[in-house]
Amino acid sequence: MFNVKKEINERIGLDAIVSLARKKMVPMHRHSAWYYMGGLLLFLCMIQGLTGIMLLFYYKPSAETAYQSIAEIMVNVPYGWLIRSVHHWASNLMIVAAFVHFFSTFFVKAYRRPREITWLTGMALLVVVLFLGYTGYTLPFDERAFFALNVGTDMPGAIPVVGKYMLEFLRGGENVGPQTLNRFFALHVGLLPAALLLIVGVHLLLVQLLGMSVPVSILKKAEAEKKEIPAKPMFPHLLWHDVINCLLLLGLVVTLAVIMPSELGLEIDYLKPAPEGVKPDWFFLWVYQILKWLPTFIAGIEGEVVGIVGLAIAACIIALAPFIDRRSQRGELSPAFTILGIVSLLVFVICTLIGYFS
Repeated sequence: MFNVKKEINERIGLDAIVSLARKKMVPMHRHSAWYYMGGLLLFLCMIQGLTGIMLLFYYKPSAETAYQSIAEIMVNVPYGWLIRSVHHWASNLMIVAAFVHFFSTFFVKAYRRPREITWLTGMALLVVVLFLGYTGYTLPFDERAFFALNVGTDMPGAIPVVGKYMLEFLRGGENVGPQTLNRFFALHVGLLPAALLLIVGVHLLLVQLLGMSVPVSILKKAEAEKKEIPAKPMFPHLLWHDVINCLLLLGLVVTLAVIMPSELGLEIDYLKPAPEGVKPDWFFLWVYQILKWLPTFIAGIEGEVVGIVGLAIAACIIALAPFIDRRSQRGELSPAFTILGIVSLLVFVICTLIGYFS
């Protein structure tokens, strides 16, 4: 008699995979809920890939046809409006999940030895997710996307020495135009997804090899009480929770897509001046708002240049936290880096809210 399980197991070693998953233990403590953010982020990436491929069948990537092709997707393609709206909301939630995953990992000091490379791949993943969101935001090539492209590409243009070359690379010239859309389309469907797949693959491999990190406070408490930290097997415990969380998240994405479908802005009028209050999308609003507050010149240097360099230095300090935070590496509490994380989170949230409502 034909045995499906036996046939599959003979070809891919299913029993070995299940056995490995059962041996893989997940620490259980008051911060364990943060372990599920990685699974949710991966699930949102999968939704983005699936809906993005579906949209790609109908999208026409040129300045003359992009806007009209989006309009046709929303009106003429069966459920096209729903697929585009799901893609839109999954993108926003993916960025939210990436930020939550980043800050939660930072606060529990999960970058400690031997997980330094895991942390660096996570930082790279956050950057790629942000630029996937930004490049996708511009592809409808409507009025909102056109002026957001001008504002967004001006920011890297302020970087000393390489800024001019970065601006011309992103725009495909000195000004935003049809060639800019071609550049951003290539980034959105080619380079960035390839980078995302590579980084996610390495990140997941490292997580599986090194296991889940346990916060320093939990370790110290367990040592003081001379108790072992309780743990449950990844399969089926963690997998079951991931499935439930992903189903709930899918329901949220579809609900948002139905109640607040993604809209298409006005068609571009190249002779029309930029409308008041043009801003980048919400996930770069905090950078925009900080640069907006800076004076024109600081100590004889352009304020925008000072702001960009300052933010880059801050980002490098956070990225290099595993190599700078020696106290955490020794298994001690590190209040300085906790304060740094709190300040970074407050700056991100407050500046984003001010930028959004101003």
